[in-house]
Amino acid sequence: MVEKNILLDKYEIIKEQAEKDLPVWVETSKHDLPELFKNYMYPVNAWPIIISETTANELQTLSIKLPKLIQQIPKLYFNNDVKKIADYYFSGNEFIAQYAMISHEKKIDIGSRLDLMYTEDGFKVLEINIGSSIGGWQVQSFEKVIRKFHPYLSNQENSNYFHSEDSQKNYVKFLIDKTLQHVKSIENEVNIFINFGQDQHEEIDAKSLLFFNELLDVEFKKRGLTGMACSGKLSSLKLRNGNLYLGNTKIHSVILLVSDDEEVPVDVFRSFLMDATYFPDHVGVTMYGDKRNLGLLRTLAEKSKFSEEDNELILDSIPWTAEIKKRDIIYKKETFDLIDFLRNHKDLMVIKSARGYQGKDVFIGKYVTNEEWEEAIQIGLQETDFIAQEFSDSINFKAPNKNNEWTSHKLVWGSFGFGNMYGGVWVRMSEVESNLGVINSATGAVEAIVYELREEDFYII
Repeated sequence: MVEKNILLDKYEIIKEQAEKDLPVWVETSKHDLPELFKNYMYPVNAWPIIISETTANELQTLSIKLPKLIQQIPKLYFNNDVKKIADYYFSGNEFIAQYAMISHEKKIDIGSRLDLMYTEDGFKVLEINIGSSIGGWQVQSFEKVIRKFHPYLSNQENSNYFHSEDSQKNYVKFLIDKTLQHVKSIENEVNIFINFGQDQHEEIDAKSLLFFNELLDVEFKKRGLTGMACSGKLSSLKLRNGNLYLGNTKIHSVILLVSDDEEVPVDVFRSFLMDATYFPDHVGVTMYGDKRNLGLLRTLAEKSKFSEEDNELILDSIPWTAEIKKRDIIYKKETFDLIDFLRNHKDLMVIKSARGYQGKDVFIGKYVTNEEWEEAIQIGLQETDFIAQEFSDSINFKAPNKNNEWTSHKLVWGSFGFGNMYGGVWVRMSEVESNLGVINSATGAVEAIVYELREEDFYII
C-alpha cells in the first residue's frame, strides 16, 4: 500500500520550524476566530495538508465539471419525461416532479461539494452534494491560525507559495454574482435571507448572521453595493407587488443553509419563477443530490452520451455504482445477479442510502460482519433509494494522531465547485488503527486546512 505524508516532502522543515509544544488540535477559545467558531464542535488539526498544483488542478476539473454533467441527466437519461422523473426521484408524485423540472429549466448555477478518496488509482468520487446546505466551508476560518503555527508557511519568502483557496470568500462572491445575474431589478442593494433551521439556538443564529454579514460587507464594498444577510422563519417571507419581502426588507436571495422540515412558502417559489429572487435550493435540487446519479452518469458515459473527454472523466473518477434491486448488473464486463454479487463480493462493496448524510446509513462490506452485510442488503431491497458502490480505499497518509504521534491515516477530501469557479478543498482524516470505514466529522473524523504548493517542481500528492 502506497503511503504519503500530509506535508509532502516539506515534512522535515515544516515540522522543525513549527511552534514548540504545538497541540494536535486547535484550541478554539485561545485564538482569534470568529465568534461563531469559538466553540466549534469538530476537532481541527493544527497541521495542514499540502498538495501540489497538479493535484489542485485535478480537483478543480472534477469540482466544476461533474455537477454540470449531473444537470444533464434529466434530458439525457429520462428524455425530460416528467412521469419517469417522478417515479425515479419523487415516489411517483408528478406534481412535485413538474415543479422540479420548471426549476431545472431555469438552468441556474448551484454550489456543490464533491467527497473524494485519493486511491492508488487517483481520485474517486464517493458522492456529489449539491445545494446551500453542503457544509464543510466552516474550517476555512481556521486558516490564519494554522499559518501562524507554522513559520515556514507564513514567512515572507514562502507565504505566496502556500495558497489556501478561500472557500468562504469564493462562495460569497459566487452568491452575489448569481443574485445579480438572475435578479434584474437590483440597483445598488442586495439582501439575502438565510435559513439556519428551526431548531437553531437564537445565540447561534445571531453569531451566524454576524459572520455572514462580515463576509458580505467585504464583497459589497468591492462592488459599491449595500445590503445585508437576515434570517427568521421562512413563513415570514411574503410576495408583494412582484417582490419578496421580510417585513419591509426586500429580499433578493433565499438560501437554505440548513435542510429541515419547514415548508418553503409558495411565495418564495413564485418570486424565483418571476426572477425576483435567486433561489438555488429549489425542489430540483432533490434530483441533483441523489447519489444514484453517479450510476446514471456512468451509464451515460458508457453509451458515449457526453464528449469523449467527459466520458473518460466520469469513468475514471466515479466508482461503479448501482441502485439496489433484484436485477442483473454488469461489473467489469461480466453479468451478475446483483444480490448474489453483493453477497459474494462483500469486501469490494459499500451499501448506502442515496439521500443519506453525515455518514448515516452507510455499510462498508470490509468493516461489517456477514450478518450485518445481509441486513444491509435487505434494507437496500426494502427501501427505494439505496445504492451499491465499489469500495474506494484511501491510500495511507502519515499525520499526527490525538497523542501527537505521526501514524497512518485515511483521508476524505471535500472539494467545492461554485458554477464555473473552483471553491477550494478541505480534508477529514481518521487514524487507520481506529478507522471503521466511514470518515465523517459527525462520526469523529478530524478536519484539516489544505494548502496548494505553487512551485515549478512536480509533486504527486
